[in-house]
Amino acid sequence: MQNIKNIIFDFGNVLFDLNLPNIEKGMRDLFGEHYEIAGQSLRKNNIFQLYETGGISTEEFVDAIHFAAPPHPAREAITKVWNSIFIAMPAERFDMLTQLRQKYKVFMLSNINDLHANWIDAYMSREHSIDDFQRQYFDGVYYSHLIRLRKPDLTAYEYVLSDAEITPETSVFVDDLPENIAAAEQVGIRGLWHEPGSDILKRMSPFLS
Repeated sequence: MQNIKNIIFDFGNVLFDLNLPNIEKGMRDLFGEHYEIAGQSLRKNNIFQLYETGGISTEEFVDAIHFAAPPHPAREAITKVWNSIFIAMPAERFDMLTQLRQKYKVFMLSNINDLHANWIDAYMSREHSIDDFQRQYFDGVYYSHLIRLRKPDLTAYEYVLSDAEITPETSVFVDDLPENIAAAEQVGIRGLWHEPGSDILKRMSPFLS
């Protein structure tokens, strides 16, 4: 693509297939009739956003869910449900990233948390025999729980631009959520919406040709 030198990917539902409803279904199973009470308590205390931006530890996060309402589900069960959203990252997407890096700098900006990040690392090793996923396929990886900023806050995009030493006008951002695309465009990055379930290789074909 003309003038584009950098591609910034979201991760979930762009590169890695997810089943997001699995968490809600799993939590309903764990809490039963107290599911709504648990959800209200967790949202009131901003637990999910705090965890996603590194404001609380994994132990504190799991404890917050455990104590949110009866029957106080086992911590192991909570962790299993929390990680149940992941499906797979097909091998051809690694090839796509490798091919893109021949022409562009490739980055990742993802709203993610410590439990999910660790699950992904284990998956990469177990399913694809890749132990250096971030370094091998990206010029830089920006996880919200590590940089303590999340999309669609404009500061998250500004942080990536500054840290990676790239300019917005030479960068494109690929995400599955329109609000995240809109925020990127506010700081001058070209947005490219990827519809979940569609073929990311086809979406990126103009950059691969």
